[in-house]
Amino acid sequence: MYTLLLPTSFSIKGIFSAASAAALSLWDRAAAGKRKEEWITNRAGSLSFKVQVHQLSSGKWTAGILTRSGTFYGNHRFGSLKKSDEVFRSYRQARRFALKLANQTANLRYAYQ
Repeated sequence: MYTLLLPTSFSIKGIFSAASAAALSLWDRAAAGKRKEEWITNRAGSLSFKVQVHQLSSGKWTAGILTRSGTFYGNHRFGSLKKSDEVFRSYRQARRFALKLANQTANLRYAYQ
């Protein structure tokens, strides 16, 4: 009779961990295509900021902020803030970071411009 030894790294917890990571990655990709971001406007109403999240070829995520100046449709000028060099593991982390930065920019840095 032969006894087969299983490797010590094999565990049910490891399998479920890998499966849940794959499911979250698929969920992030699906959520990225469906989400419509709102413009965050400063107190004066002349500057607005919108979150942009992009997936890199490595599968990680990065975030940026789109800016809009002007008070009405024909008067808008668009630009973007300098992209951060930060890379995130998930779409949610990148979006949370960008939303926090956009809110601070609108309410603190450019509140009355």
